[in-house]
Amino acid sequence: MLTTEERIYTLSYLWKEAEYNYAFWSMHPEIDWDMEYRRLIPFAINAKSDLEYYLLLMKFYALLCDGHTSVMPPYELVKNRSVPFRTVRAEGKFLLSEVIKGKEELLMSEITQIQGLSVNDYLDKYVYPFYWHRLPESLFAANDCIESSIMFNFKADESVNIITNKGDFSFKMSEKHDTVFIDERVKPPEALEEHFKSESLAISVTEDHIAFIEIFDLYHSEITSEFKENLDFLKGCKGYIIDVRGNTGGMGDPPIEIAGYFISGKYPVKSEAKTPSHSAKYHALEPYIDMNSPDLSDPWQRKIYQIATHTYYELLPENGEADGYIDFDIRKTVLTSPAILLTNHTTACAAESFVSYFKISGRAEIVGTTTFGSGSEAMIRDLPLGGQMRIATTQSKLIDGSEFVNKGIEPHVTVEKSADDIAKGRDKVMITALKLLRSKNL
Repeated sequence: MLTTEERIYTLSYLWKEAEYNYAFWSMHPEIDWDMEYRRLIPFAINAKSDLEYYLLLMKFYALLCDGHTSVMPPYELVKNRSVPFRTVRAEGKFLLSEVIKGKEELLMSEITQIQGLSVNDYLDKYVYPFYWHRLPESLFAANDCIESSIMFNFKADESVNIITNKGDFSFKMSEKHDTVFIDERVKPPEALEEHFKSESLAISVTEDHIAFIEIFDLYHSEITSEFKENLDFLKGCKGYIIDVRGNTGGMGDPPIEIAGYFISGKYPVKSEAKTPSHSAKYHALEPYIDMNSPDLSDPWQRKIYQIATHTYYELLPENGEADGYIDFDIRKTVLTSPAILLTNHTTACAAESFVSYFKISGRAEIVGTTTFGSGSEAMIRDLPLGGQMRIATTQSKLIDGSEFVNKGIEPHVTVEKSADDIAKGRDKVMITALKLLRSKNL
């Protein structure tokens, strides 16, 4: 168990790092971060277990209301606990995609109660105080909130009861259970011939020469050269379906480099990416102004006030920006056939930048669901026992100046998966995209 000193130090570390590095203090003037820190100290000291302590840390960072800022508890604290079910979100419901063996009739049934609470009441008590995202669908798509919350909040030998619209079951996390599950992987709606596949990129083609380009992530720099190596093949295709569903981002250069093969033109950068900046000198001058009523028309007072409230920012250049523009014509546009982009609630960060280039330029229709809504550079640090924290360190907008953090990018054509789609492995988004593309008389 963590010592009192370790608990106080870790809490203090989280307080300090957010105080100086969190990018969105300007949007949360109502939060008294110092007061919240001081209020939490006795609870941190008196927590009955390390898991209870970590739940306090999760609630502490959830106060910051940012989908890219959180505390993740150590797996070590729950490794002997087993939750014998999994959920999938569809039609605004939590459906069982995995259940205890012998309860197969409950597969794809809707959860209506957990531990005597309605689903909404359960979320209010055991999920939302610890996780935060303005878009619930993004939160649930990126996290196993129901399963994790049970693991974190109930005792291992406590009986947990789940009621669905087709029946109920109970279990104890201290006991092992065999389970059965549905295969949630979607099946291609028609035959595809694989042309190329790597860790980050896969290219296949339909019989009528529509290229299906899957970009799994943007973390590997090799993806740019891999894409370039396949240009000759892609030039011969009649259309492109570019799939960034589940792509959680990566580096800033590959999105603009790959997009440049599809997009032409020069676009003004109206965004203002910025990160908190601190000055010890101006912080020292704080006693010389009235912090309760500063004269913000005075540049000197304004800077002192902004430094003190952590709302003074350094502007950052956009990836690929030069003289206030992003010029896609630097790289010769060679892929000119019609294109459609596929997104979902876990398309995030650098992948959202990629999506934005196509939306702003009008180069492709976007089909699927709203993206995750996170464009911030995350500061990630390890915590005791194997926990982890992350803090959003950058405020960013799309290059046209529109907001997307905690909002996401909406598709042109919204296609939500149904329970029946999931059960049958039907890729309704891909089916819709193929139909739209073929309607363009390729």
